[in-house]
Amino acid sequence: MMAFPCEGTESLTSPLENDISRPSSPSTLEGLMLRRTLAQAAVAAAFALVLFPGAASAQSAITGLVKDSSGGVLPGVVVEATSPALIEKVRTVATDAQGRYAIVDLRPGLYKVTFTIPGFSTFVQDGIELPSNFTATVNAELRVGAVEESVTVSGESPVVDVQNAQRTTVLTRQLLDAVPVPRMYQAEGALAVGTKVSDQNVGGARAAVNPRLTAHMSVTKDTTIDVDGMKMNTLVGGGDSHPDHNDAMSQEITVQTAALGAEVSAGGPHLNLVPREGGNALSGATYVGYTGHSFQSDNLSQDLINRGLRTPDSVDKIFDVNASLGGPIKRDKLWFFGSHRSVGNDNIVANSFYPDGSPGIYDQRVRNYTLRLTWQVSPRNKITAYDDYQTKYVGHLFTSGQDVLLAAARRPPVLKYTDAIKWTSAVSNKLVYDAGFGTSVNAYREGYQPGILRTPFTPEWYANASRVDIVRNTTNLAAPPELGTYNFRYMLVSTLAYVTGSHAVKAGLQWHIGQNWINRDANGDLTVRFRDGQPDSVIVYDTPTRLYDLMKADLGVYVQDSWTLKRLTINPGLRWEYFNSAIQAKAVEAGRFVPARSFGEIPNVPNWQNIAPRFSMVYDLTGDAKTAIKGSINKYNRAYTTDFANRYDPLALQSDTRNWSDCDYNPGTSTCSGRALPTNGDGIAQDNEIGPSNNRNLGIVATRRADPTIERPYDIEYSLGVVRQMLRGVSVTAAWYRRDTYNLEQQLNTLVSVTDYASFTTPSPLNGEPVTIYNLNRSKQGLVDLLDTTATDRSKARVNYNGLELSFSARLPRGGSMFGGWSADRLITVSCASFDPNTFRYCDQSQYDVPFRSDYKLAGSYPIAWGAQVGVSLQSYAGLPLAVNWAVPANLFPGGRTQAVTVNLVPPGSQYLDRWTQLDLSFRKVFTIGRYRLDGALDMFNALNSNVVLSQNQNFGSTLGQPQAVLQGRLLRLSTQLKF
Repeated sequence: MMAFPCEGTESLTSPLENDISRPSSPSTLEGLMLRRTLAQAAVAAAFALVLFPGAASAQSAITGLVKDSSGGVLPGVVVEATSPALIEKVRTVATDAQGRYAIVDLRPGLYKVTFTIPGFSTFVQDGIELPSNFTATVNAELRVGAVEESVTVSGESPVVDVQNAQRTTVLTRQLLDAVPVPRMYQAEGALAVGTKVSDQNVGGARAAVNPRLTAHMSVTKDTTIDVDGMKMNTLVGGGDSHPDHNDAMSQEITVQTAALGAEVSAGGPHLNLVPREGGNALSGATYVGYTGHSFQSDNLSQDLINRGLRTPDSVDKIFDVNASLGGPIKRDKLWFFGSHRSVGNDNIVANSFYPDGSPGIYDQRVRNYTLRLTWQVSPRNKITAYDDYQTKYVGHLFTSGQDVLLAAARRPPVLKYTDAIKWTSAVSNKLVYDAGFGTSVNAYREGYQPGILRTPFTPEWYANASRVDIVRNTTNLAAPPELGTYNFRYMLVSTLAYVTGSHAVKAGLQWHIGQNWINRDANGDLTVRFRDGQPDSVIVYDTPTRLYDLMKADLGVYVQDSWTLKRLTINPGLRWEYFNSAIQAKAVEAGRFVPARSFGEIPNVPNWQNIAPRFSMVYDLTGDAKTAIKGSINKYNRAYTTDFANRYDPLALQSDTRNWSDCDYNPGTSTCSGRALPTNGDGIAQDNEIGPSNNRNLGIVATRRADPTIERPYDIEYSLGVVRQMLRGVSVTAAWYRRDTYNLEQQLNTLVSVTDYASFTTPSPLNGEPVTIYNLNRSKQGLVDLLDTTATDRSKARVNYNGLELSFSARLPRGGSMFGGWSADRLITVSCASFDPNTFRYCDQSQYDVPFRSDYKLAGSYPIAWGAQVGVSLQSYAGLPLAVNWAVPANLFPGGRTQAVTVNLVPPGSQYLDRWTQLDLSFRKVFTIGRYRLDGALDMFNALNSNVVLSQNQNFGSTLGQPQAVLQGRLLRLSTQLKF
C-alpha cells in the first residue's frame, strides 16, 4: 500500500456510515496538519537516514576463531559463507588480528563456510543449519599445505549461542507445518516456554480474533511484532493489537522472551517474522484445512450443567486455504514471492443463544493478499519490498451472556495492511548499512447489528439502550457503545553495523509517527444496569464523541556494542527514546447529557525523553561453544502510541454511573417520589428517573488530566542462566528472571480525599465476615478532577515479578525436532495509592500468600517410516486467579448511596481456576513424486477432551461461578499440503 489517507473527506457522524473498507479521513484542516507533520518528518528522516542508523533486521551471524595446527591464531584468513538463502550467493570477510571473524546479517538457511589463506590447505565446514536470531560459532584449524588442497567437514550445527544472552526460540517453517498448531503467529509463538496466550484457540477456532501473547507475565502492549526487523504493531491499545499476517509469508518465526538488545524498545516478547523471498528455482506451496461440527466431541459434563452451563464452546466450522508461489523473475537478480489466504471460522459461544434457542455463533473471515520482491541491485546492494493486504469481517462479535441477535457487535470488512521497503548495502566486508520505510494500518468499525442503531432522541432511541445485568453478567437489546477507530502508523528505520572478528558495533534509528481517529455513539447515550433482574443504576456517556490524536514522534536511537575477549562476550547497549503525542482540535454535536463541544489543540501529551541502558555478558565456560553462562540487566520503557493522548482528550468517551430505580425521583435526589407514572417500571431510563451526577463536568471539560511532571513507566529486568549442549543437537537451559516496574501511575481526585468518605461495616454475603464499605459524602458528589501522576511511595505502588525456567531443545535424527520445558511465575502487585478507600481492600498482594504458578510446554515432530510423521504439542497452564466481586446494594448504605461500589470478597492467591492442559496430536503421511511433495494430515486438538473452565462469572449473586468459557472439546482437522 504505502499510501497516506486522503484529505478532505468527512468524519463519521451519528449514525455511523455504511460499511466501508476505508476510514473517514480528517477534515481539510486536519489533513493539512497531517501533511505538514509528515512532510517535516520526511525531510528530517531523509537527513537522519544518511547520518544515523536505525532498526535492525534481526538476522543471524556466523562467527568463530581460526588457528593453525600449533594453536596459534591466524589473521587475514578469507572466510566465505555461501547459501541458497542468499540472493548474492556468497558473503566474504577476513579474520582480524586475534584470528576472529564474524559474518553478520545472514538469512536463515543451510550454509557452507570456506577458510582460505596462502600456505595452508583450504578448510570447508558444510551443512551448517543457521536459524534466525542466532550466532553460530564455527571454528577452524588450518594445516600447512597448498590452497588447492581442501579438507571438507560436514559437522554438527551449533546449538548453543555463546555470543548473545537473549532467550530465543526459533520456529522453522518445517516445524510449523509439522506440529499441530493453529496457523497464526500468536498461537505459534505460544509454543515457546515462558509465553502465554490470552484466549483458547483449539484447532484455529480463534484464527481471526487476534489473541494477545505475553512472556513472563508482561504487559500486553509491550509485545513487539516485527516483519523482517520492522515493527508492525498497530496503534490500537498502545500497540496491543497486531495485524493478521499471512502465515505462509513467514519462513521462520523467532520468539525472544528475555534479555532483548538495544534495537528492541519494549520488554515483552519480541516476535520476528522472517519473510520468504522466493529463490532461483520456482517453488510453491498450498495448504487446505477443514473442520466441521461433526468433527468435534461433546465435552459437556453433568458438573458443568449443574454449574449453569447449557452449551459449551465449540466449532461449527473452520476452513483455511493458503496458496503461495515464489521464484526468479531474473536469476540471481530479482526474486518474487506471492501468497493468498482465505480463513474463516464459525464458533459456538458458551451459554449464548438466538431467540429460537439455537446456539450463538461468532463468525469471522480474514483474507490476505501478499507480495514480496527481492532485487539484488549490485553485488553489494539489495532492495526488498512487501505488501500484506488484509480484509477482515466479524458478523457477530460477542462473549458468553450477550444476546446474539441484538447485543452482538459487528465488524464489517475493515482496512488492514502492512508494507515495507528496505535497502541493504554491504559497503565493505566490515560495514553493513540498511534503511527502510514501512506502514501498519488498522481501521475498523465495531458497531451495532443492522437495525439496532436508532435516530437520536426518538422514543425508540431511548428504549433500545444497552441493558446489562451486573450479577448475571448478561447483555441485551444493544451492544456497548459503537466504535469506529482508524489508525495509521508510519516508520522510517535504518541500521549501520561495523564488524570485525572480535568486535561488533551496531547503531540504529527507529522513527515512528501515526494518527488515530476514534468515534463513539450509543442508543440512549447510556447503558441500563440491573442487579439480578432489578433496576440498579445507569452508566451515562458523553456520546457522541469524535477525537483525533497524533503520535508525533516515537523515536529511538541506539548503540549496541559487542566485544569478545577470549571466552567472554560483553554486550553493552544504550537506547535514547523520545515520545511525543498531541490532541488535535475537534468539535462535536450535542448529546443527551452533554452540550455541543469544541476544544482546541493540546500539544505535548506527553513529551518524554528517556534512556534505556542494556547490558549482558556471555561466558563460554568450556571453550568449545557447548556451555554458556548468560546474564543480563536491562531497562525497558513502557510502550505507548496514541493511547496516552486518547485518555486525556476532552472528546474521549467518558462515563458517569448514576442511581436508577426505574421510578420517578424527587428532583436532585435518588429517592422515588411516589408518583404513579406510566414510565415507572418500564425498564427504560427516563431523565426524571436518573439520580444526581457523579461527574458534574461530564463532557464539558476534560475531567482527567496528566500531571505535567508525570514520568514514563519502565521495567528493570534481570536474567541469569546457563545453556549446555548435552548431546549432539540437544541443549538444556536453566534460567532465573526478575522484573521490577517503576514510575507506576497514581490517580488522584484533587477535589476529593480519603477523608471525604464515611465508612460503615456490613457482613460479607459470602462468609459473614465484616466488610468495611465507604460512601462518598453527599457534598462531594459529582466533584471530579482526576490527576494522573507518578507514584513515589513504593510501599503503596509497585509491581515485582520472579520467574524460573528449565527447558530443552533437540534436533533429532531424520529431520525431527523437539523442544519444551517448565516455567514458574509469580507476580506481586501493590496498588494502594488511590484516593478511593474502597480500593484499599486487598490492595497489597505482598501481604498474602501468592504462590508460584507453573506452566509446561512440549512441541515437536518426528518422521517414523514410509513417509509417515507424527507431531505433538502440549501446553499446560496454571489456572487464572479468581475474585468474588460484590456490587454493594444501594439499600445497605446509611442515608442512601452516592456512588456505586464494588469490592472483592476473597484475598489474592486464595482461589484459582483449574489447570488448563491441552494435548494436540498430528498424524501425517507424505508422498513424494519427483519434485512434488503431497501430504495428508489428521490433526487431533485437545486429544484428552478436557472441558476445563477458562472463565466464569466472578460477580456475587445467583450465577456466581457459572462457566462463561470452557476449553473446546476434542477436534479433528483434515488438511493437505502440496509443495514443489
